[in-house]
Amino acid sequence: MNYFSPEQQYNAWIISDLLKQIFLLEGHEDSDTHLFETFAAQRFGINVDFIFSIIMNIGDPEERTAGSTEDILASYLFTLLPFVTKDMLNDSMENANQYLLNTRDADVYHLFLPESVLHQTLNP
Repeated sequence: MNYFSPEQQYNAWIISDLLKQIFLLEGHEDSDTHLFETFAAQRFGINVDFIFSIIMNIGDPEERTAGSTEDILASYLFTLLPFVTKDMLNDSMENANQYLLNTRDADVYHLFLPESVLHQTLNP
């Protein structure tokens, strides 16, 4: 059973990957899960458990509509963009596509933010 669409999983994967890149760039240890969750929540207001539930496709679909899930993911991504370079985003998008190809035999997916927002907000 699929609670979340592949495109929602794609966006969640990118958010998770970008968070991890920022976390490591700031000198934190990769293996400290609690610190990672705290970092995401306090610094960016991101609920890591929610992101992982989408990636792992577990959860209660009745709690949120597809639109509200996509709005939350878009807001999380928008929050991260000022801290992200184009290369970081491209790496995360490639990782997400690879993950979905291996798990869902997926298509090519898009971010829940318009290209114009990405170009205006990304770090050079």
